[in-house]
Amino acid sequence: MNERLTAVYEVPGPADEAARLARAIAFEETVEVPLDFPLKDEIRDQVVGRPAGPVPSEEGRFRVEVDFPAALAGGGLGTLLNLVFGNASIWPGVRLTDLRLPDSLLARLKGPNFGVEGLRRLLGVRDRPLLATALKPMGSTDAELAAAAAAFFRGGGDLAKDDQNLVDASFAHFRARVGRIAEAAARESARAGRPCLYLPHLSGPQEELEARLEFVLGLGLRGVLVCPAIVGLDQVRLLAERRAAVFMAHPAFSGAFYADRRHGLEISLYLGTLARLIGADVTVFPNAGGRFAFTAEECRAIAGRARAPLGSLAPAWPAPGGGMSLASAPAMARDFGADAVWLVGGRLLMSEGGPEGGARAFRAAMARAFPA
Repeated sequence: MNERLTAVYEVPGPADEAARLARAIAFEETVEVPLDFPLKDEIRDQVVGRPAGPVPSEEGRFRVEVDFPAALAGGGLGTLLNLVFGNASIWPGVRLTDLRLPDSLLARLKGPNFGVEGLRRLLGVRDRPLLATALKPMGSTDAELAAAAAAFFRGGGDLAKDDQNLVDASFAHFRARVGRIAEAAARESARAGRPCLYLPHLSGPQEELEARLEFVLGLGLRGVLVCPAIVGLDQVRLLAERRAAVFMAHPAFSGAFYADRRHGLEISLYLGTLARLIGADVTVFPNAGGRFAFTAEECRAIAGRARAPLGSLAPAWPAPGGGMSLASAPAMARDFGADAVWLVGGRLLMSEGGPEGGARAFRAAMARAFPA
């Protein structure tokens, strides 16, 4: 147990209480016995986490660290999360803010199949963001969704994903709907002489997920949209390791982990780092100024973690969205640079000229922000 990993937490004060919590986390996440339990010296030295801190954070809170033997993570994502934030996640006010993992542990995780550079090669797009939209609304016919996708691609869009609310109770309807949209994407790709990426929403009964993914890839499509907080983080990791597909991670249900800024998981840790650990090539998150209460600083932090060095794992694409419009384009260009996906749904679809006109307008905004 020579290699170590470090988990960083933010906890309530005062300082002596923060120090007690750090020690409590070190015991709870390893030996799970009272602090005065008569442990053998070798267990205390080789198994129990080593707390450090506290360091003042903000508003009466403190940052503490716990150093764990990396072997306790068992080499898996589930065991890692259980080690660093299993029972401790139940204590009010405890927030996991960072993980420092050894390369040996990271090497056991494949990470994104494509990442930033791979997706650029796949789409043949250089030196600008990717333009994406969400096919919606729920209740539209398959023909209407296919027509919207085709129009978006005609306007210069790169990636059309199902809205996360587009779900199919039966495999038969999934096949019919996805097949119809895939045909439209293939026609536009052939017409334009460039790849038009359509990502269906991979949802449904857990026992059907692999079969549905096989069907998608059998159509010649290159990937899927998935909601990791619903499907399961380790299940997405498994699917991404087994299939060399593009995985776009949507944050549905994940707010339960980070909406309280004083408890749970730090936002960029979940949507940036963990997204890459499970194999997300693209991580979707609510952009500042949209329908959700994310700050610009939080969004930049997500993008930073999505693309920062992380062992040998490929960088992932940050995909800010959620109420974006043409007025948001300059800020998106400034905050996220060229290696980002502009995810624009309703406002693009309802643009003058429909999805085609909306795609052209956003591509023009990109051209202004990132001149060739």
